[in-house]
Amino acid sequence: MTGMRVLIVEDDPLIAMDLEDELSDRGFVAVCATSVARARALMDGSSTGLAILDMHLGSDTSFAFATDLMEQGVPFFFLSGNDASALPPHLAGCHILTKPVRTADVVKLIEIITGAPGS
Repeated sequence: MTGMRVLIVEDDPLIAMDLEDELSDRGFVAVCATSVARARALMDGSSTGLAILDMHLGSDTSFAFATDLMEQGVPFFFLSGNDASALPPHLAGCHILTKPVRTADVVKLIEIITGAPGS
C-alpha cells in the first residue's frame, strides 16, 4: 500500500492536515482538497487509489462527487460527524467513519476497502 495516492476531501483544515500528515507518515501519498471543485481538479488525470470524503463541505455536500467516484471505480469512504442516515439512498451502504477518528481506524478501513495490507 506504500505510495497509494489518497485524496482527502475535508473542509476543516486541522482535520485535513492531521490526516495528510498521519497518512504520509505511513507511506501514502496524501493530497487534500477543501471543496468538491478542488477535489475534481486533483482527480483530473491522477491515479488516485482511494478518496476520503467529508459529507458536508460548507454549504455543499460530497454526494455527487461520491457518485462520480463510484462510476469511475475509485474506492472511497466518508469521514463525517454524521451517520449513515445523512446519506442519500443511492449511497446507502457506503463505509462511514464518524469523527473524531483515530488514524489507525482510517488505515484499517483503507486496508479493508482496497484489499491491500497496510504499511
